[in-house]
Amino acid sequence: MKNDLTIHPRPASWNKLLPRTTKAIRGYGLLEPGDRILVAVSGGNDSLVMLDLLAERQKKIGQKLGLTLITGHIPGSYGGKEIFPVTLLRGIVKAYCLQLAMSSSVLKDAVFKDCFNCAMARRRALFDLAERENCNKIALGHNADDLVETALLNMFYQGRFSSMSAKQTVLKEKLTLIRPLALIWKEDIDLYAGERFGKLPKFKCPGSKDSKRVFIKDLVNKLEKQNPKIKANVLKAITNPKMEYLPVIKKPRL
Repeated sequence: MKNDLTIHPRPASWNKLLPRTTKAIRGYGLLEPGDRILVAVSGGNDSLVMLDLLAERQKKIGQKLGLTLITGHIPGSYGGKEIFPVTLLRGIVKAYCLQLAMSSSVLKDAVFKDCFNCAMARRRALFDLAERENCNKIALGHNADDLVETALLNMFYQGRFSSMSAKQTVLKEKLTLIRPLALIWKEDIDLYAGERFGKLPKFKCPGSKDSKRVFIKDLVNKLEKQNPKIKANVLKAITNPKMEYLPVIKKPRL
């Protein structure tokens, strides 16, 4: 595998992604003056497209708002091989004139066999890395499909009407998680990534084959064959809920 990569000129699909990112940034107030943002880059399409979009916003409004972007990576290996070549990732990050901050934590084989434990391990490592780099925000690459699938997972398996928030405070409001791709569909991200970055190495996670999220993905795909607006309708429902029409039970005051 080559350890360098040609980043191609932005294709026409850029004009589809940028407005949706701008809508999320403005609508949810994701970028604020003085922000020091850790951009979590795994090497997958979502995180690299997020980096591409945020780097563009940095050029446009970064100086005005005093924004600082720092890319952060949690290294990992499975079966003795890197889940994404760090040397390749450094080259990509360097093309944006940014530095790559590496976590001291390294994900190993066992963690990839359980989606929940893997997610928790990554989150803890990112929190530690953000603290080390004095960042007040972490940008995560979750997209509109992730929001829809999480909403359905929570309803089906947890009995909750909730999803991922585009902007969420954690650690007693010391840190804020932002999701700039919250309104962009996965298929649009993959199309753009292929045109912008070409063929990237892919890591097939062994723990994702039988996960509940895979079941939800398959279910949504089947429903889309009957109604292509299924995903858009679910996203609309969770981003603009009509609370007055939900039978919410109000807890009595003590």
